[in-house]
Amino acid sequence: MARIPGTTHRRKGGVVVRSVATDSIADMCGIEPGDTILSINGHTIPDSLSFSFNITMPELAIVVEKENGDHWDLEIENDGETDFGVGLEEDEIMLCKNKCVFCFVDQNPKGYRRSLLIKDEDIRLSFMYGNYSTLSSTDDAEEARIIREKIDPLYVSVHATDPEVRIFMLKNKKQGAILPRLQRFAAGGIHFHAQVVLCPGVNDGATLGKTLDELSALHPYCLSIAVVPLGITEHRAKLTVLKPVSDEYCRETVAFCEGYRRRFESTYGDPLVYLGDEFYLRAGLPIPPRPEYRDFPQMENGIGMVRRFVDGFEAGMADLRLDRGLKGTLVTGTLFGPVLTRCIEQLNQSFGTALRVAPIRNDAFGPTLITVAGLVHGRDTIMQLRGSDVGEFVVVPQVMLKDAEEDPIMIDNYYPKHLASLLKVPVVATPNTASGLLGVLADWREHVLAWPPKPGEKVAAPRSPTPMPALG
Repeated sequence: MARIPGTTHRRKGGVVVRSVATDSIADMCGIEPGDTILSINGHTIPDSLSFSFNITMPELAIVVEKENGDHWDLEIENDGETDFGVGLEEDEIMLCKNKCVFCFVDQNPKGYRRSLLIKDEDIRLSFMYGNYSTLSSTDDAEEARIIREKIDPLYVSVHATDPEVRIFMLKNKKQGAILPRLQRFAAGGIHFHAQVVLCPGVNDGATLGKTLDELSALHPYCLSIAVVPLGITEHRAKLTVLKPVSDEYCRETVAFCEGYRRRFESTYGDPLVYLGDEFYLRAGLPIPPRPEYRDFPQMENGIGMVRRFVDGFEAGMADLRLDRGLKGTLVTGTLFGPVLTRCIEQLNQSFGTALRVAPIRNDAFGPTLITVAGLVHGRDTIMQLRGSDVGEFVVVPQVMLKDAEEDPIMIDNYYPKHLASLLKVPVVATPNTASGLLGVLADWREHVLAWPPKPGEKVAAPRSPTPMPALG
């Protein structure tokens, strides 16, 4: 069978077999670890997602490349009940080739962990994890594959439907025409969530209005449109000069987008446009009520998180039991600080606890530029808490950590053990939800990530661009 051209943007095609289950279909066909499955029914298999889709077909024509280079053509009747029986090597991650003017990765100073420098541009990750893709690594063959395999929904970084503006923002002359691609997806039955990173003076105003109108015209395949503010650090040497977002700009953006939300609600029965929480917090405006967020389609994009937290906190207090006099410090960013402070004050009044909130200034990235909890640095936390009465423990949100269980490293390579060593109290991690926080406070000892070192025990300094402070 002739092979359909592969998705050359990713690799030549083929997934490598890591393991084969005994007595499985693959085992009986002679497939072995190290073999490469090149194609199924004429379709090049570029990754494990494509393999999972195509291997379910009732009749399988599989091309396998053996480790010695021989090619096998297998014809298999698939009953749909027996597992094919292979484990695959981990897929390569497609990397981004754009030079987006607002890219946060390019604004990290030297010395930060290498994983922060990875810019993925992979529709597989978009579908599986909600990672946003500009589609700049998606060629015609990949578009056809998305529609054929129903990789739905996708998360697409649009930023602007105006070709010239988008080319400027992505610094990629081939990626201006995003709208026709989205139209093809819609025609093929593929839904998508869109994102606009708003840059003052670049893609706002009339350009933003055009983007919202043209995306909304693809409803119901356009499921939602996130409008989020760009993030700027102090480390932008030799990068495009951009205006930072101001509080007044946030107020203007809320007012601008609210008109579109009302119109889309009237036209489509859905507001479609959702603003990042930062716009409301910085504008000094109330966070919209829960119904305004529908089913929270852009939660992982920082949209609706504050509303969900506040509502969850109030609901969770009804069944909460806390020790009177419980004393500890809760770390967060300066943006969320006032919200969390109001919640904790209510908690203290109700239960007689002595908890306090410590909003940490992001001195490493710029205290007036970066204010979110997820980018709070370990060293900034230590420097700003040292010498203060932090109580029995310090709580850090999991959003500050790469992975609370597997690798609880912070953005500047500090670990909870460094905080515990220098602040001399246990460090506790809490989920990024109100219910998670309240559950941790009710039994904080069960959630300790790091205890202070025992007498004579030394803690190795972090591999960080900023030295570990000495506290006397």
